[in-house]
Order: sequence, then structure tokens, then C-alpha cells
Amino acid sequence: MGAGDAGPIRAEEPLGSGARNSGRAFTGAGVEQLAAHLMALPDRDVAALLAARPDLVSPPSASFTALAARACARPSVEAALRDLDAVTIAVAEAVVALGHTNADALAPALELAVEDVAARLVVLARLALVIDVGPVPGLADAFGPYPFGLGPAAAEPLASEQLPPALTALEQAPAPIAGIKVLQALAWGPPVGTLDPGHRSAGAVELVRRGWLERDADAAGRTRFILPREIGLALRAGRLVRQPLVPPDVDDLKTLTADAIAAEAVNHADEVVRLTRELLAEWGREGGRILRTGGVGVRALDRTAAALDLERSAAATIIELAAGAELLGLDEAGTAWVPADTVPAWLDCELPEQWAALAVAWAGSARTPWLVGTRGDDGALRPVLGTDVEAAWAAGLRHRILVLLGSLPQGTTVNADWVHARLTFALPRRPLPEGAVAAVLAEAELLGITGGGALSRAGHVLAASLNVDAESAPPVDATAGADPDLDGRVLLALEQALAADLPAPVDMLLVQSDLTAIVPGRPAPALVAVLERSSVVESRGGALTVRFTPQSVRRALDGGWSASELLRVLSGFSPAPLPGALKVLVEDAARRHGAVRVREVTSVLRVADPAVAAGILADAALVDLGLDEVAPGVILSTAPAGVVLRELRAGGLAPVLENERGRVLVSAHPGTGRRAPSPAPAHPGNEYTVRRRRPGRRELGALVARMRAGEEMRRASGDAPTAAIDPVHVLALLRQAQASRGRVRLRLAGPDGAVQERTVRVMAVEPGRVRLADSVRETELTVAVHRIVSVEGP
Repeated sequence: MGAGDAGPIRAEEPLGSGARNSGRAFTGAGVEQLAAHLMALPDRDVAALLAARPDLVSPPSASFTALAARACARPSVEAALRDLDAVTIAVAEAVVALGHTNADALAPALELAVEDVAARLVVLARLALVIDVGPVPGLADAFGPYPFGLGPAAAEPLASEQLPPALTALEQAPAPIAGIKVLQALAWGPPVGTLDPGHRSAGAVELVRRGWLERDADAAGRTRFILPREIGLALRAGRLVRQPLVPPDVDDLKTLTADAIAAEAVNHADEVVRLTRELLAEWGREGGRILRTGGVGVRALDRTAAALDLERSAAATIIELAAGAELLGLDEAGTAWVPADTVPAWLDCELPEQWAALAVAWAGSARTPWLVGTRGDDGALRPVLGTDVEAAWAAGLRHRILVLLGSLPQGTTVNADWVHARLTFALPRRPLPEGAVAAVLAEAELLGITGGGALSRAGHVLAASLNVDAESAPPVDATAGADPDLDGRVLLALEQALAADLPAPVDMLLVQSDLTAIVPGRPAPALVAVLERSSVVESRGGALTVRFTPQSVRRALDGGWSASELLRVLSGFSPAPLPGALKVLVEDAARRHGAVRVREVTSVLRVADPAVAAGILADAALVDLGLDEVAPGVILSTAPAGVVLRELRAGGLAPVLENERGRVLVSAHPGTGRRAPSPAPAHPGNEYTVRRRRPGRRELGALVARMRAGEEMRRASGDAPTAAIDPVHVLALLRQAQASRGRVRLRLAGPDGAVQERTVRVMAVEPGRVRLADSVRETELTVAVHRIVSVEGP
């Protein structure tokens, strides 16, 4: 191995809590310091902090010290970082890495403007992540032991002449530098590499001699080489980032004309409304049976996909859209999804009104139809309209995507990769589920909210109505209902926007001799109704092409039209006489129509005595049973068996219930109610979904006042050392004691319930337990966190 080779040195992954001390200059932002900082803030600033970090509100803290303990803890810090963009997070990480908050020094390291860095520092201060004495402990924990891939500070201070030149200068040096590949491997992190026993690296030895590398050993006996922080910064020429902190460029995207976008969007909007109407008609004939485990089964989904001529995934999306718009509801027994009582009013509306209802429901939906057919955590397939297809993040993702598209220049087209990168830059600590961005964009295209990948006129209206900036928005009281006036204005604006893009309707039908017909444009609603009942679609686009078939004509006859009525209606739209082939097709279908008649029957009455049968048919009190004698002694009824039994018994008869073989049933308890022909709307998913309630201004003000009073009482008691009893506060003090290597006093509950006190040093805080060194007994012990009654500082 040459002296300049990295050889067997392997870069390590970032270490856990047992890594070397990172050498940060900030060490004083502990619980007491943060509590004092919060106590000095005005009430409105503390209330703003609680509004921005809602995890600190529930459960409420008794004092500012308890609040500070929770705000210092890593889980709360991680929750706060989830709402910050990439630049703000980079500034926070730079504060941890460089150990100061000097915007003039941080800006060149991050390749940002000084004003931008200063503004981000203000945001971090308002969130109580960085205060005057430094970052809170949880912030340093959140970035791990090697922020920006930098190692710990050098064991011995290094003079400026001991620092190496930038890595680019070393790579371009005329003479080879010993250990250059080691530096290349560790410069941008991770800054720690290992050397297996029995191996040597001459290059690493030379770097250690120069002071550019430090040597250590791990528990397995391997040699560890650590790149000090000062050396790493020198090799990077003082930079913390390799690439500029900028979002994906809009200039890389293509643009479409407004007319092209409108044409695409209108076609999709028209199509999704048509598919919804067909779904409601199909489920009106046979609803979606609910599985024992919830949701609608694959058999109903496949039947619907075949009826709508769609793929299974697209059919699932249409079903979820209809349910979200409250066009589907549960039947009286709660065993199937069927069209709801809102459907007649929706069907009577014009296309813009029908579409607006679907679009608004989609934008606020927590449903993820693209997951239908995939397997959940339990390995079971996710059914349509099931609980596993609901996700709390789905509505937020739709809002974020719409707002992002609304912020782009008019006509800008996007793709899933670009949107994913842009959203990740905006909130890098909120990972996006795989495929979710592409699925939401596909849904927006299906609905006509976008056309050709660009936001439509109606899409811009919908995006403008959304407000996803939770940080700047005032706290919302979740107990207050939605503003119906606002919802009405949004719906009206959406209807007007879609109507403005709709081309003038065409009521002309050009019928060909080959039984096809063409509508040269967007068909008028009356023509649409006729064609949906009497033809099948062959192609859509700038013109609609349909074909008349025996099956489609029979469908029109099933709807109540006669052959003459159908031909008369079609003639009203045709500028020329209808071809003879179409007349022959309609008349031939009419001759065969009705040769076999099917009647829907719920109950059958068998009456041996003709006199009794005649009396039943003549009884005016039984007219609601829908009775009809189809043979001597055989009477059909449209009412359920339980209703028939009850009414006959009320008339003085003594009927019995029998099975399909004529055997009398004596223990059955049939239902007595009719199936509701039009159920109320219902929402699919988990009815017990918990959503976080955001407190209002008054509630926040009262909470701040109680914490201020509690803190003053604590200080009035003699300002004794903090005794932490809250688990979050306990863990915060233990982590702080581990970092400072100071002693703390613990009160521990023993197996017999007795409480003992110990003065210890904290060696490690691990999940569910703590490793301690008892300085009095000179022993080490591991204690479960739940056994710690309280912790007091030194």
C-alpha cells in the first residue's frame, strides 16, 4: 500500500450518544438557563412559542422550569425542526457545529447572505431552540455527534500555521501529499475511520504526525482515526455545505399556453364528473358490500372498474372521491355503501357545480386511494373505503402541493421529481411517503385541477383558498365549525373559474351510416343525457365519437323510452335524417325488448284457502305491502317478511314463517324495517381518528399566567435546586448532567417500594434506562427510568 492510499481505512457511520465530546463552545443552555430566558419574555412571546410548538401545550406545564425541560428535550426539538425549511435547519446546525451565532461568520460558511442568516437566527430564537447562551441540548442531540460531518475539536489547540490548505489545493499540488486519500474520504464526513487489527496505513501515520489526524482505539481493538473539526473546516476552505442551499430552479420547467391548459383541464373535469355519475348509477343497482374487517371488497371494486371501463386503481380513486363528496352513504343496515340522499340534488346541478363539490372534497380529504390493493402493516390488503386508506398527512400534502403550484408563474408545468425536491427543501425533516407526490399530482390531473401538469384557472382559485402556513396563522380553536360563507365563496369561485374555461356547448349530432355518431365539440347537457343512455363512447377529445349497439339501445329502452321516442329524440339533434341502419337497429331491439319480464319480490305468501287469499288481496289495510296474486294461492309482496307477518297478524290472521323448502321456522327473528332507499352521507375511514386540537389565544394566555405563577412560587420557596419529577424533565436533567459530567441526586424506588437517595454521575442515557456511577459507593448501576422518583441538580 502506498503512503498516499487510504488503504484499509474505512469511514464509519455517525456514532451514537457514546461518541467523543464534540467540543462545542456552547454548554450553558440547560433547563435553568432556558427557564430564566422564558421567564424574561413577555406573555405574548411565550404564547407565540406555545402556538408554534403545540407539543409543549399538552399536557400543560406547571412552571417555566417544567416547560423548559420539555422544550430542551430532543423529541420536542425534533418536532419543531419538522416545521422548518432547509436553510433554517442549516443555520441551526451551523450554530451547533461552529459554536457561535455570529451571522457574519455563519453566512460565508453556508454560502448565504448575512441578512438571510440573521433572519433565520431570529426564527430559531422565537422557537427557543437557540438563546443567548447557546442552543438547547436537544438541538445538538438532533444533529448527532458530527454536525455537517465535522468531527470533534482537536485534543490540543492548533495554530493557524498547523492547519492544512484547502483540499482542492492539496489535490492540485505538484508533489503527492501523503495520506491525501484519507483526507478525501474523511473531509466531508463522516470524520471517523477504522483500521482493522494487523493493518497499517503509512499515509495515516504521516497525517497523525502533522497533527491533521488523531488516533484512538475502539472497544473491538480496531484503530480509529478522527479528523478534528478545525482540520475538516480548513480542508473545506471554511465551508459547511458542498452545494448551495437553494431550492430546485423554476427555470428548468416548461410552460404551456393558457388555452392548452384550459382544454386539458376541462376535458378531465368533464370526464371525472361523468365517471362519478356512472359510479352512482352502478352502485344504485348494486352497492359496495362492506367486508367484516371494513372497507369494500375486491369483487365490488372489480365490478365497478369493469362498469366504468377503468383500471382498478382509477376506479378506487373515483369511489373515494364520491364518498369524500358525501355522494355515498351506508344503507339502513350499515352493511353496504350506496348512493346517498344528496345525489339527486347533485345530479340536477350543472357541470361546474358538480365538479366544484368534488374538487373541494378532494382538497381536504385525508384519503389515500393509491394505497388501495397494497398491504398494510399487518400484511392484509387495504380495501377501498377502508380505515387503512386514511392518513392524517394526506390533506396537508395536497395543500402543500396546491400552494406550491399556485406560487409558480402562470402556465408552468411540473413533474413529480421536481415537486418532491421542492417540498423536501421546504420541510426536509418531514419525509414524504414513497409515491405520494406522484399520486396526488395524478389525482389533480384526473380532476382537472391541473392540465398538462400546469395549474388550471380553477386550480389557481383552489390553491389561493388554502392556507398552510401554520406558523404565521393565528391559533385555531378546533371546536369552532367551518365558516359556511367562506366555503360557499370558494365553491362559487371554482364554479365560475371552470365555467370561464368551458367551450360553448354543442347540440349537434352527426350520425353515420356505420352506426357511429360525432359531436363536434363539447356536447350540451341534454345531448349528453341522451347519448349516455343510448350509446357507447369510442373516443373523446376535441370531438366526441359514440357508437350505437344493440346493448346500448336496449339500455335506452330499459330506461323507459320506446323505439319511436328514441328515434324522435335523436332526430332532434341530427341536422340530417337518421340513416336507415340506425332505425333498423332500434326497431329490432324494440321487438326483442320485454320478451322476458323480471319482478323484484321480497316475500312470497302461500295461501291454501282461496277465500282467505281473496280477503288478503281485498283488504285496504294491506295495500302498502304491494300484493299481487300470480297463481292460485301464490301472492307476491314487495315488503320484507317481517313486515308482512306483522301486518297480517294485525289484521287478525295467524301467518307463520317458512324457509325456501316450505319448512316452518319457529325461532327466526326477521327484521321489521324496510331498507332505506336513500341513506344519509357517511365519511369513509376511521371514525375515531384523533386530530390535535390547537388552543386559542385566551387559553394560551391563561396557560402562560399559570406557568408564571408556578415559577414564582418555586422561586419564592428559596430557589432550591430543581427537583424534576416529570419524566421529560427527568431525562432532560440526566442528559444535561451527562454532558457537563456533573453530579446529581437521585431518589430511586426499590423493588419493595422503599425510596433511596444516591449521588451519582450519569454515564449514559439509553432507551428506557440510565447507566450511573455512584460516587459515594464507588459502584456502577443501571436503573430503569420508571424507577426514578426525582432528580435534583448539584
